[in-house]
Amino acid sequence: MKRLYYLSNNIDVVEKLSDQLHERGITDWNFHVMGKDKANMVRHHLHTTTPLHELDIVRSGERGVLAGFAIGLLLTCYVALFTSFGATMNLLAQIASVVLFSLFGAWLGGLVGVSNENYKIRRFHKAIDAGHFLIMVDVNRFQRHEVEKVIDGFHGIQRAGEDSTLISPFDSPTTS
Repeated sequence: MKRLYYLSNNIDVVEKLSDQLHERGITDWNFHVMGKDKANMVRHHLHTTTPLHELDIVRSGERGVLAGFAIGLLLTCYVALFTSFGATMNLLAQIASVVLFSLFGAWLGGLVGVSNENYKIRRFHKAIDAGHFLIMVDVNRFQRHEVEKVIDGFHGIQRAGEDSTLISPFDSPTTS
């Protein structure tokens, strides 16, 4: 799926867009609005972003899993091959050790992610601080044309980019 990004500074236009997209089958799961004034967005019945959209929890957690897995694998191999304790360690204990390191890495990565803005929306930070609303619409290849046609008919909404909905631990932040 693709995520289409749009910016608007008029919440009434965003609400009308939301209503029209809902009429065409775009659900709240695929339509999110981010802005400084969440209370105003709720009053306008807009589906606001969640912490998973706003913070870098997922990507940092994925990075933590990978780092924890690598460290756990290296330490488990070292203990198994080069220490006397490793000779008594069975395969199940070795697997459990690697899994525990991976889980610890995921937890630690998630904590790091809570303190960082989502790398996919970081480029819109200045616009959001200036009072704009970031509209994120997730579409599949069959919905894309219909959604773009609806949005092109609105004045006061400008296209701001597109990206994949997938989050990769290897992605680097994009800036604009």
